[in-house]
Amino acid sequence: MLRVVVAVLAAAGFALTGCGHSDYAVRPIPRIAADNVGKPVSRLEEAFGAPRKVDTSSTKLIYDWFLAEAPAGAPVGFHGCELEVTVDIRSDHVLGYSLANIGWGKCLDMERKIRVAEQ
Repeated sequence: MLRVVVAVLAAAGFALTGCGHSDYAVRPIPRIAADNVGKPVSRLEEAFGAPRKVDTSSTKLIYDWFLAEAPAGAPVGFHGCELEVTVDIRSDHVLGYSLANIGWGKCLDMERKIRVAEQ
């Protein structure tokens, strides 16, 4: 009987994992940025969309995203999180990032749905 229960639970777990298809998860913005240091910036573009602006120098690119937020109780205005990412111009890999709260936005509390399975 125990073997049957274990087999059913294993099959249910296999069915829930999606059989190897791309899985999505909700992650905090700081974790997404930190997990992508050293990886191609295209992964962040996939998660956040096109950047608001890209500044160029001879050795690096600065990608800038503004992620709008409407906190409960906040006055009408401009609220959210600004994510600035430094990218190596030769490899297109993320070198580092910084986060800034705008208005009543709280970067640490913001989350985004991202793909977690590797392509």
